[in-house]
Amino acid sequence: MSRKELHQLVIEKLVPGGFGLGRLNDGIVVLVRYVLPGEKVAVRETKRRKDFISATLVEVLTPSPDRIDPPCPIYGRCGGCDLQHAAGPAQLQLKKDILLENMQRASGSIFTHLGIPIKAPIASPKQFGYRQRIRLHVDRKGRFGFFRSESHDVEPVEQCLLAKEGLNHVLRSLHDNVNFAGLIPSSTGFELLFNPENSEAIMLLHFKRRPRPADCQNAVALTRDLEKLSAILMKVDGYGLYDPLQRTIAPTPPTLSQTFRIGDSQSGLTISWEAGGFSQVNLDQNQNLIAIVLEMLAAGPNRRVLDLYCGYGNFSVPAAFYGGKVLGIDVQKGAIRSARRNVALAGIQNCVFTKKQVGEGVRSLLKTGETFDAIILDPPRQGAADIVHLLSGLCAEQIIYISCNPATLARDLASLHQHGYTLSRLVPVDMFPQTHHLESVALLKQRTL
Repeated sequence: MSRKELHQLVIEKLVPGGFGLGRLNDGIVVLVRYVLPGEKVAVRETKRRKDFISATLVEVLTPSPDRIDPPCPIYGRCGGCDLQHAAGPAQLQLKKDILLENMQRASGSIFTHLGIPIKAPIASPKQFGYRQRIRLHVDRKGRFGFFRSESHDVEPVEQCLLAKEGLNHVLRSLHDNVNFAGLIPSSTGFELLFNPENSEAIMLLHFKRRPRPADCQNAVALTRDLEKLSAILMKVDGYGLYDPLQRTIAPTPPTLSQTFRIGDSQSGLTISWEAGGFSQVNLDQNQNLIAIVLEMLAAGPNRRVLDLYCGYGNFSVPAAFYGGKVLGIDVQKGAIRSARRNVALAGIQNCVFTKKQVGEGVRSLLKTGETFDAIILDPPRQGAADIVHLLSGLCAEQIIYISCNPATLARDLASLHQHGYTLSRLVPVDMFPQTHHLESVALLKQRTL
């Protein structure tokens, strides 16, 4: 059978990764993007593996009633979005189904026997224009854009419908700018970061070499050209973060910040983070995420709270604001620096941060016999398989696990169940509209003997 052969099949469901799953007449599984459950489609086989076939969509023969026309003109070529063809409510249901499948696959009867209903994900306040940062790549021809799906080929873009308008304003202005054209040949890509504090953007240029005087002149001129571009920094591997305006290595990156209200508090709480460091890309939805974590914390005793992978204090600072005694641990120097600055600016005395590998930090706490009432866990996409089996030794009555990867979340929840914790609540949060990605917040409670 030719690997380029056309097939017709019916899509059964969407699976982790955002792929539609269908089967050939002989039962072989086919995975394809940009489809919806129930649709009959024609696909072209691209690669045959041991257990399944990868394919690309050729034509939708029988569309789903949930299918809509995607508004982005390069949708399907850019690899960023993969659900723009689904109506908003359908996107939420599809993400819920993917989460449920991950839970059942990794946790099996553990999850099923608990009978915990998963509601539809909490919708994002904005379906478009929500991203606080975007990263673009530069190809050998000097074109800049996003990678195409499952490729390192660049799809040129003039704007991104998911990005904040302030970022698009800068992005559109770069295409015909002579000073930016002088910087592009020495760049592998760049990031644009939106600062809610002043509605301006910061650019991080990923440079191939150490900046030269001509590069600095172009960068200075570019910030003068673009009204909404407040700063440019150049990232060079093994060299540091270079400030072309000052012509020196930046001792610390510029900060971005957001002020928001928490609960019934009348005063705003300002949280800041360093340019280039991790932050949630959907800042409006992040406020809802924080509210969910605080609600879960309020249901427990929480006199002492441990925040692992605490970052700049996204959860630590609000938890301490409400009176919890919080210890945050993270390995990133810039994140801990921001976290300490955030509690200092807020005048919070009951929150401390330690720069340490999280695994090392947990083992140190176990060695000294420390205990906590609650643990907040917000690991990277690969999850926390190296530490979840240790957490029961800290005697926390509840664990709040925030995850951006349903697969590793399900795996780690199964491990926590084996070590004395029961899943009590699972809240999906749509941080990434128009994509299959999903944030989830799980509340686990210690089983009593």
